[in-house]
Amino acid sequence: MRKVDQQAGFILHRRPYSESSLMIEVFTREYGRLTLIAKGCRRKKSQSQGLFLPFIPLLVSWTGRGEIPILTGIEQTGFIPQLSGTGIGCGYYINELILKLLYRHDAHVALFDKYHEQMLALIDRHNPVVVLRVFEKYLLREIGFGLILDHDVETGEAIRHDMNYRYYPEKGPVLVAREDCDAISGSTLIALEREQFLCRKDQLQAGMLTRYLIDLQLNGKSLRTRRVIREMKHFLQQSTKETV
Repeated sequence: MRKVDQQAGFILHRRPYSESSLMIEVFTREYGRLTLIAKGCRRKKSQSQGLFLPFIPLLVSWTGRGEIPILTGIEQTGFIPQLSGTGIGCGYYINELILKLLYRHDAHVALFDKYHEQMLALIDRHNPVVVLRVFEKYLLREIGFGLILDHDVETGEAIRHDMNYRYYPEKGPVLVAREDCDAISGSTLIALEREQFLCRKDQLQAGMLTRYLIDLQLNGKSLRTRRVIREMKHFLQQSTKETV
């Protein structure tokens, strides 16, 4: 019988399991993504009922060697304010990426630390576009598809902010003519490398690049959170027009 005690983790998703229990997807620091059964946690008298929510830093314990071990303990590690507004949609999007792109039981310590860091950034109301691009970059690197952002892969020359490049998924950026419709600016590649976006154009182009590369890894799988975020943006835009 395998037993793991007080492992740092976050709940990514949950669903009912019997009348009184939950099946939870957890992202842990040293054991990666795994599924646990939380027995009896839906009972009214359960003291841990309020902890089975996303974005709360937790210490979780479990036992069992099968595909779905049994949760034996859960506690919050200090108080952190919950996400609000746009941050909620961004947080769920990040969670869905982890669920779709990480294999169970594969440790990703560096990515876990980056996840925690980016959740705090969303709570502190940092630019959510930048938060998502940074996490996507680290996620791609972690699953073996790290972006090359500092040099032209054919010439070896450093990326220039005033030139245009085409990004080949199997290779990296290659200098192209400015008229190339699939080109991405050097300033965008540099901004993504440095994680500092000084203009809207670089944010948009970086989003197009990371989304394209992530979609290749999803292999046709759709992300529900993308649709929800689009609907939220449309609703907010319509609400703004109606109040003008």
